Amino acid sequence: MFFSVLKSFFDTFGNYIMVPLIIFAICKLFRAPTKKAFASAVLIGVGLKGMGFITSAFGTVLTPLVQQLVGASGINLPALDIGWQAVASVAYSTQIGMMFIGVGLVFQILLWLVKWTDIFMPSDLWNNYSIIVWGSVLYQLTQNLVLAFGLMLFINLVILLIAEVMQKRWSNYYHYPSCAMTAPHHNGDAPLYLVLNILFSKLGMDKLSADPAAIRKKIGFMGEPMYIGIIVGLILGIVGGFTTLNTMAGWGQVANVAITCSAVMAIFPKIAGLFASGFTTLTDYSRKTLKNSRYGKNREFILAVNDALGYGEPATLTTGLLVIPFAVLLAFLIPGNMVLPVMVLPSLPYMMEIPVCLSNGNIVKSWVMGCIVFCAKLAMASYWAVTFTQIASDTGFEAAATALAAGTFVIGFIMSNCTAGVITMAFLTMNPVIIAGTVIVYLVLYILFKKNKSAVHEYLEKNALGNAYVPTKPEAEATV
Repeated sequence: MFFSVLKSFFDTFGNYIMVPLIIFAICKLFRAPTKKAFASAVLIGVGLKGMGFITSAFGTVLTPLVQQLVGASGINLPALDIGWQAVASVAYSTQIGMMFIGVGLVFQILLWLVKWTDIFMPSDLWNNYSIIVWGSVLYQLTQNLVLAFGLMLFINLVILLIAEVMQKRWSNYYHYPSCAMTAPHHNGDAPLYLVLNILFSKLGMDKLSADPAAIRKKIGFMGEPMYIGIIVGLILGIVGGFTTLNTMAGWGQVANVAITCSAVMAIFPKIAGLFASGFTTLTDYSRKTLKNSRYGKNREFILAVNDALGYGEPATLTTGLLVIPFAVLLAFLIPGNMVLPVMVLPSLPYMMEIPVCLSNGNIVKSWVMGCIVFCAKLAMASYWAVTFTQIASDTGFEAAATALAAGTFVIGFIMSNCTAGVITMAFLTMNPVIIAGTVIVYLVLYILFKKNKSAVHEYLEKNALGNAYVPTKPEAEATV
């Protein structure tokens, strides 16, 4: 009864209400005045809703382009990407998913209290759905409750470790001091980006002056985000509607895509700024409260924040928009791919936050890394498409049941999380040796990172900034 009521609550209010409620509760926990806590919650809710309006409108413009490409190519991709909502639906449609909301919250608080991590993850509680979905999938396949909970808790640990590795670079680039982006569906791709970033640095790609400031300097006013949006939109419109360019309607569509991309580039940063301002009270009062507590003394307090904080940054938006046409093209070209990316396309700038901050805004380098990692994400989504559709149908998700009846599949691109997907494969074997080996690899990496945290962070800073790098004072080494 309790879990059905909880599910109904989540289904009814969704993330636009749940996230502000969580932020309000945490602000009050850290002794913020009710007025300020309420104002923060409203700002965050309004910001999220504004972002939803833009990405939804952007999606309605991009979808016809993708459909035209599919029709022109004649290629059949049986698994349709229908967005993160499908994943959240599966995650919160199982009792194990509802149970993890409480268990995960306690677990994340304990990890911070015992100093396993310096990241206070409950402030980004909503994104737990992209951890929960893997446990829900494993439980539906194995009916092993203990194993499924073990998987979710372990993925949570891995994501926190990755977030700590990325924390300083992300925080410095996006200008959110002592914050960490903890969205599991993005951090799960970070290991690939870290390797690619080092490789491309060795190949000399850092020598390219391809950040927004350099572009503006070279091409003048056309380097402004709004005008970059028009250029990228023209490219998208022409590539997507090349079969109709001999008609007036075709060029009308191109113009519509161009002005839509320009609007996204111009408006989104303002909404992102509104959203970001909602975290000010939480950040200020959490640090003040924890500084005077026995848990916060002599340690850095890092606040987990939503990935939406980085979406509106010019290099991130530009890179994400540039990846869109190639993401669709790659879906057609990669052998064995089953997934037609649709709903993920407006969200691609979210996925570009990690490569963009690692390359310090180098759009060319970030674009190449983004395209390569997208290939891996297509492979992962294709692997899970059939299983996800069956499980989603079993939980009552209507779109999945309809797809199965038609002999097709659905997928939410959250299921393309490379790290979580591989870990779930290991747990799915139910082989104690394989599972233990996976855990041991994590523990070794965790210990190595904690012993060399300052060195790792400084290496990423130096790699990103190049000649502009200025060594900082060593961080207090964490103890294991």
